[in-house]
Amino acid sequence: MDWQVTFYMDKDGNEPVKEFILGESPGTIAEIIHVFKLLRLFNTKLSMPYVRKVDKSGLRELRIRHSSDLYRILYFAYVEHKFILLHAFKKKGDKLPEGEKRTAIKRMNDYISRYGIETNE
Repeated sequence: MDWQVTFYMDKDGNEPVKEFILGESPGTIAEIIHVFKLLRLFNTKLSMPYVRKVDKSGLRELRIRHSSDLYRILYFAYVEHKFILLHAFKKKGDKLPEGEKRTAIKRMNDYISRYGIETNE
């Protein structure tokens, strides 16, 4: 079964990752789409330099570089072979900012509370 890359949607119908991506330049969007294709192709086996596990919560970091800019999309693997894209941002420092991580975890918990609790590791 093929893996799907799915945008998190809040209860009001907003898709924050999609909105973030569509606000970027065409070259950045193309690079992000390229990395999405790699994620679908290699699924949970995709690793550095493209994917890093964040912690034991199941949260993962999709790592995208375009030109000199670094982008991160935080996501998790969900049942039925779905990757749920939770939060995206342009990275400015070396470490993953705690506020960005908290946003992703909040959205992950919201998604799980609405659709179930199982995840694919």
